[in-house]
Amino acid sequence: MNWLKEVSEASNNDALLAVVNDYLLQHPDDFWTWVPRDSRPSLVATVDEVHEWHRKLNNDLACATQPNVRMQDVCVFFVRASARAHELSQRDTARRESSNDAVRESAKISGN
Repeated sequence: MNWLKEVSEASNNDALLAVVNDYLLQHPDDFWTWVPRDSRPSLVATVDEVHEWHRKLNNDLACATQPNVRMQDVCVFFVRASARAHELSQRDTARRESSNDAVRESAKISGN
């Protein structure tokens, strides 16, 4: 599965969280043995947790004395998931603002 493609195609936060958790569950145990125990993400329930894991993994990788490709892969995945969460948040904010503008314009036209 192309996990980064799945992240980029997540249409909302629930879909993004599902992709993140599927990513975590689908990797076999031998994959995780290459990632230090404290750097192994747990299942996430909120976008804030995705951001927290992104920060933690980034810091852990930067401080690692023996980084490896699998740890880097997990870090890249969470960087992309965190970035997608920000994109979704900005999109939702823009939609709300656009909706509010339409309501204000409608009120002006109707004389309210």
